[in-house]
Amino acid sequence: MATIVKMPKWGLTMTAGTVTDWLHNEGEEISEGDPLLTVETEKAVNDVEAPSNGILLKIVASQGAEVPVSAAVAIIAAPGEVLSDAEIAELIESAAPKKAGGAAKREGAGSGREARVATRDESGRVNASPAARKLAAELGVDLATVEATGPSGRVTSDDVERAASERDDDPSPREERVALADGRELNALVAGPGNGPKLTFLHGLGGSQSTWQVVLGDLVESYRVTAIDLPGHGASDVSAPDSADYSIAGIAAAVAQAIDGLKGGPAVLVGHSLGGAIAVQIALERPELVRGIVLIDSAGLGSDISPELIALMAGDPGPDTARGLLELFYEDKRLVVERGVNEMAQTQLAAGAWSAQQAVATSAFPGGKQQSALRLSAVKKPVMIVWGAKDRVIPFQHAIDALSALPDVTLRVLPSVGHVPQVEDASTVATAIDRFAKSIA
Repeated sequence: MATIVKMPKWGLTMTAGTVTDWLHNEGEEISEGDPLLTVETEKAVNDVEAPSNGILLKIVASQGAEVPVSAAVAIIAAPGEVLSDAEIAELIESAAPKKAGGAAKREGAGSGREARVATRDESGRVNASPAARKLAAELGVDLATVEATGPSGRVTSDDVERAASERDDDPSPREERVALADGRELNALVAGPGNGPKLTFLHGLGGSQSTWQVVLGDLVESYRVTAIDLPGHGASDVSAPDSADYSIAGIAAAVAQAIDGLKGGPAVLVGHSLGGAIAVQIALERPELVRGIVLIDSAGLGSDISPELIALMAGDPGPDTARGLLELFYEDKRLVVERGVNEMAQTQLAAGAWSAQQAVATSAFPGGKQQSALRLSAVKKPVMIVWGAKDRVIPFQHAIDALSALPDVTLRVLPSVGHVPQVEDASTVATAIDRFAKSIA
């Protein structure tokens, strides 16, 4: 029987991939597991392996084509199998992604009134009772998304509670905004079963929650995952350095507020690079939010830091700096793709973003050295360190030294991987996180 080779889904929000190279020609014999083609996404470049033995009968997606997830890219015929053009076309059509139907309108609950879109006043403010407005702020519910059952399209407290309950039970990925006490908002990606064990992901300097996309895709079936854009990064608010605390302690306090607002604790905190130092700081200051910590090529474990990183962060924002950072971060240079470079450059060039990120770098790495203020011996939570052996940003020796400084710690080393293992070896990192989380449950 013929096999349809489909565009894989690498990551929680991946919708399509681009075929960059075919490694075999039509008519060639293929063995299961052979690299068949190379696919590029916004965050990764990987080979797609043949799912079965046979003959590469038909290449459906040519080099350069952008293909939706799960759509056909090739047909492999079984040895000796002959297919007509009509049968090939039928196989290709069977793999075409189906359009989702419209969502059914939910009925109002509790009040017996019909649910409707909330009305607004002349200023555009959602019509909601004071109690509902207060509850929405506490639960992190956007009033604009709440169906109203109150008189004249007014949102009630019951409406807010229902929306929060439905949101928490919804495993599909969604972006959420969390208001901090100082008025700033942090952006977060939330997905997975509402009753699942919790994982919270914190990215590194200059990154965003999108750095976790592939790892999240492997974990979302079993865990409630939250990936937070740090202050001044991604889609979170940007404040001038003189009006916000961009120190590790200041960022950790803001992230802890966001975890509170998302009802995301206690969780296993997974921190990469700068995010690792922030995770440790949260464990020291707010241990009730933390079950354990995964430190991936983490800052905060020693004083050394790449001079090249410091020099790049001191330069001007834009494509050249973005490319330099990505080339420093990745051992596999295939991952330095134009879309990734352009995305990082755009975030750097957003109003105020580069000043904020430079303020983070200046505070975290004063004088070209890391701060050494983290009290590792006081961390009372279990820790797993994951490290890329080819890291050129933070020395591997820091991971070795941390084994004697942290009370409860294990180390996983990934050979031939650079500073961003969650991208270069996402499957191994996801498996390690899963096993660690289960071991401390």
